[in-house]
Amino acid sequence: MTAVAIATFDSEGAWLRARTRARAADHRILGEWLPYASAAIGPGEGEKGILAGALAGGALGGLALFALECWSAVFAYPIDSGGRALLSWQAFLPAPVEFAALTAGIGGVVMLFVRARLTRLHDAAFDFDEVAQASRSAFVLAIGCDAEQAHAVVEMLVDAGATHSRVIEP
Repeated sequence: MTAVAIATFDSEGAWLRARTRARAADHRILGEWLPYASAAIGPGEGEKGILAGALAGGALGGLALFALECWSAVFAYPIDSGGRALLSWQAFLPAPVEFAALTAGIGGVVMLFVRARLTRLHDAAFDFDEVAQASRSAFVLAIGCDAEQAHAVVEMLVDAGATHSRVIEP
């Protein structure tokens, strides 16, 4: 991939047609910018990573605190209190459950920042004028292609209803 075909659309319908045609032709969509959230992108694409991060954070946090409680009660500072067992796991459960909920929330927020790419201070996409228009009134689609395919991809975008399109070659 040595070129990027970028196109601007006035309506969501034209943008959706171009997106569908690009996926049908097995072109790689590099970026989609819209003035509002669209149901066409589909719910759940970004949520899967966030849920996985929350699940991993909760499981690791809860297990780590439970392991710390077990280690400290059995090995680090064993106290024989009335002949009870040193490893009384039933008494150890409330704190790890609450800590798992806390670390699940932290893991979900961290994955939200990662999936939304909020950890980057600058995105090269904002160097293009088309992306600045997308925040106001335009729909923008960027497709990665080879240099020899670039003009065919631009024609496909124009046929779908693009008002402005161009090829960017690095």
